Amino acid sequence: MKPLEKAAIFLVIVGLERGRNIIELMDNGEIHAIVPEIRKLTELSAQVQETVWTEFEQLGYDDKMKPSEVLYLIRLLFNGSKISNTVKIKS
Repeated sequence: MKPLEKAAIFLVIVGLERGRNIIELMDNGEIHAIVPEIRKLTELSAQVQETVWTEFEQLGYDDKMKPSEVLYLIRLLFNGSKISNTVKIKS
């Protein structure tokens, strides 16, 4: 699963209000990358949701985190960079 897919799934899993609060902190480029990916999601199996949720918990996700802290975790999927359609590969 690509980082962009994981980020989109995570934003759906956390719910509308929390997801919206996180997206509001993104810059325009990040929003243009993530929103179409969210729109592609039609049905999420319990297994996919559990896999993504577990990965975010391993990154340190906690329900008490501020939206800015959660955005930081999401960006870790992109090697600490802003969210985009491409992933920079470390050499």
